[in-house]
Amino acid sequence: MSNTELKVLFPTEKLDALRFFMGKKDLTVEQELKDTLDKTYERVVPAHVREYVESRIEQEQTQEQAPEPEAQAQQQEPQRQPRQTRRQREQAAASAAPVQDSPAGDAGPTEEEGQNQGMTMSM
Repeated sequence: MSNTELKVLFPTEKLDALRFFMGKKDLTVEQELKDTLDKTYERVVPAHVREYVESRIEQEQTQEQAPEPEAQAQQQEPQRQPRQTRRQREQAAASAAPVQDSPAGDAGPTEEEGQNQGMTMSM
């Protein structure tokens, strides 16, 4: 349920005196104002409208309390590895691949290697 903040102008001296005497009775101005608004709401707003509004509030509160299906699915998924840049992937592949010394007389790539020299892209 969303709330709206109300601002009311009231003389500072009166408010200070009100808070002083309410404090002696363990009361707060804010709670008294809320109680007065609730009583005014019940007095002014027709019963069938209040029933509708309260059902909407209850529905919102139920939805807020129940975890969202997406949140549940995310909790059940295993943790994914962080994304790597292309350079990081290439460096990892280069360090993982064994270094093969080619013979000095090797004129170039073999026929099979020559066929695989095209550009590849993966995600």
